[in-house]
Amino acid sequence: MLIGDNINQKSFNMMKFLRLLICVCILLIADQTVYSAQEKWIFINQDQGVTMHSRKVAGRAESEFRGSSTIDQPVEVVGAVLAAIPSFTRWFYKCIQARKIPDKTSTDLNFLIYIVIETPWPLWNRDVVYATATTIDIASGNIKIQGHARQDAAVPIRKDHVRITDSELQWTLERLDSNQTMVTFTKRTNAGGNLGSYLSDAGCKKTVFSSLVNMRDIAADPKYAALGEKLRQKYGNND
Repeated sequence: MLIGDNINQKSFNMMKFLRLLICVCILLIADQTVYSAQEKWIFINQDQGVTMHSRKVAGRAESEFRGSSTIDQPVEVVGAVLAAIPSFTRWFYKCIQARKIPDKTSTDLNFLIYIVIETPWPLWNRDVVYATATTIDIASGNIKIQGHARQDAAVPIRKDHVRITDSELQWTLERLDSNQTMVTFTKRTNAGGNLGSYLSDAGCKKTVFSSLVNMRDIAADPKYAALGEKLRQKYGNND
């Protein structure tokens, strides 16, 4: 009887081990599937100080575009450019309106923004509501802003406009030295309406490239130095 109980216990332990092994294998396969679905970045070109890459995104017809450029300004100054939402019309490609959307869940670093993009006739202008999340670490010299498009009843659909509801973007700022910042802008957009993935990609690529070029010029405006100092005092240190 004791021998039989021992055999049953060994069988039970073996089954537990096999179940655990199967679970581990499933997790490894799933993780590998996600990894393999993430395509590598492909170099497009380098022009006007902006290096462009693109890659396919699993489950999406549109590609993701990434542009990188060095801006000769402190990281907090470039951060101030991104924080001044209404001023997007001065540098964000084809942006004709930009504002924060009042929301009871908003904080200084997490909020909704509304953007209107001018689109060539006979196409309708595009607008989009982005839910954004910001991480600021001035002391280490890193700022990251992530946003994704969402359907939001706080901004009614406008006549002769197409609402973009499928888009992601990310800004990453990295301090290179006290007066130089590496800026990386990543974006994917389904422009909606009758525009296919080809035209959506063309517009997205142009937006990434031109916005980085424009940002380099606008960041030299002295007003952003003052705004940047406020950011440094609030989120950094005074060393």
